[in-house]
Amino acid sequence: MAASDQLDETTSMDREALVAAILDLERDRDTQLEDEALAQDLSAHIKGYVDELVSLRANGDATAGDSADDTGDGGGEDGGSDDGTEESDTAAQQQKRRRRRGRQKTDLPDGPVPELSSVSPGEQARWIFMERYISLEKHEEILGLNFQPEVFAEHQEGFDRLIKDLLLLPRAMEAAQKNDITGLQKVFARCIPVFRYPQIASDGGEPAESSVQNLRQAYPAYFYKRRKKPNWFEARDFYTDAVPGPRWVLCDTEYMNCTLRPPERKLASYARDWDLPPEYAHQKSIVEDIYDRIIVGEATGEDLFAGHTSNLTSTRYRSRKTRRLVFTVQKVHKITLHGKNGLPHWRATRRLWPGVHPSLAFPDAPAA
Repeated sequence: MAASDQLDETTSMDREALVAAILDLERDRDTQLEDEALAQDLSAHIKGYVDELVSLRANGDATAGDSADDTGDGGGEDGGSDDGTEESDTAAQQQKRRRRRGRQKTDLPDGPVPELSSVSPGEQARWIFMERYISLEKHEEILGLNFQPEVFAEHQEGFDRLIKDLLLLPRAMEAAQKNDITGLQKVFARCIPVFRYPQIASDGGEPAESSVQNLRQAYPAYFYKRRKKPNWFEARDFYTDAVPGPRWVLCDTEYMNCTLRPPERKLASYARDWDLPPEYAHQKSIVEDIYDRIIVGEATGEDLFAGHTSNLTSTRYRSRKTRRLVFTVQKVHKITLHGKNGLPHWRATRRLWPGVHPSLAFPDAPAA
């Protein structure tokens, strides 16, 4: 074979490997590159982008005050400015806040590795999810509620069913049968179970609905300071809708990029990856998205869903005879709500990828 033919063949193989690696990245497939030279080339190729993202994160929320509409008119037809236009923290202030919050102390498992089949689902979850395990008692504390014994037992039973269903998934079953706790930790490394409850404590004594409105009042640290002029979303119906529940869900902390495929197709692919029907994978509504961020943030001391993403929700509202999408952005703890006709796009002035944080929910057990 001539040298030129060998070169052409090698170049073609490199190109095919590069294309395959890009497709794996786009489809959220974790694969290990066998070719060290190719891995080195890829890392060198993206290094500039990584450095830029690190620099942006270090410099704080320069774009936290972006408008509610992607056209950039400060809220425009949606009636008022977005939360992010009121408060502009400096990088030093943001860094101080992160140090102050830190990671809250959690009860990590200790002692010898147990036989999973011989311990309760709660203990199984403690070993599998480690610091991401949020007990029902912790949910009570965060929500400011105190369930009656029979209600607590019912919600705990729902959690036990969730853990049993998760360990029966094909991806986890083999590791569970072998008592391979490390393997199970890897399977669920990106996941965190969350209990969605339709009520939170209120100053009036009686519990209030866990709506966006009441979540803003109960957890103001997650939102920018209120403006004298109402925000655009305060006049929308979804602002007072309570989170559906009570229900346990498994939330994925990694987003799925929807630049090339719409959320529906990405969610269907996500369900297939877990060997589940499409209806098991859910796109969060706006109140579910905010609720999950607050519960996880309060429990772990980390904003596990934050990042350079425009998080697409299933919530729509009508404005000027068009149905518009509601999405969220969370940077350095603060959550902002935006409305847009169509999907938001990545652009140089707003480096946010359109994406979804999926959740898995199993059907409720039939009534006895």
